Amino acid sequence: MVSERFALHRAFCLVCLMPRSFPKARVGKLEAWNTEEPMKTVWVFGYGSLMWDRWETPLGGRRVDHAVLLGYRRAFNKRSVENWGTREFPAATLGLEPVVGARCVGSAFEFAEEQRVTVVTSLKGREGKSFALPELPVLLPDGREVRALTPVNATSGPTYIGQIPIADRARMAAAARGTSGACADYVREIKEKLDSLGITDEAVEGFVAHLKSEQARKS
Repeated sequence: MVSERFALHRAFCLVCLMPRSFPKARVGKLEAWNTEEPMKTVWVFGYGSLMWDRWETPLGGRRVDHAVLLGYRRAFNKRSVENWGTREFPAATLGLEPVVGARCVGSAFEFAEEQRVTVVTSLKGREGKSFALPELPVLLPDGREVRALTPVNATSGPTYIGQIPIADRARMAAAARGTSGACADYVREIKEKLDSLGITDEAVEGFVAHLKSEQARKS
């Protein structure tokens, strides 16, 4: 008798302790959702020509404007002797300067992770050997922070001209022309693109003012 009561009590307890689970199909769906991994992507930050020539389109990239790179500012501090200038008349083209508290507003580009090698190869080909591609923190307009490959030019070596007075660099830009065209047009396109996005960059505005002054002096 005691044995039968113990068996009934044990069976009752097991039923009470069973979890109130979802139907089998629902549980399976939840398990699948919990184990699903987010899609991996690679980001790139652009602050110059990357912003306007639609380079990302053939690679299936998605563009997000008004992304912010902290701790850097634009500067026409890179010597170009091919695309926008020559060895005789080198151009002053856009790079970055590390500055505490600075903000560089540009565009971020998102690609599928499997495109990483192709994206890096494309960037190295167009930026040249004087640019590294560190992954730097970039703030997106929706509040997210991502790590983005960013072309950062070396501030030492023969391609760096940031130590030259801005008026002299503007004079270089006014005289230079390379395989991609006149450096003055390159500077103008940068300003027009920033203007179209409502982005005001003091370094660009200041350089454009010096360039216009030099062009007026020559005319």
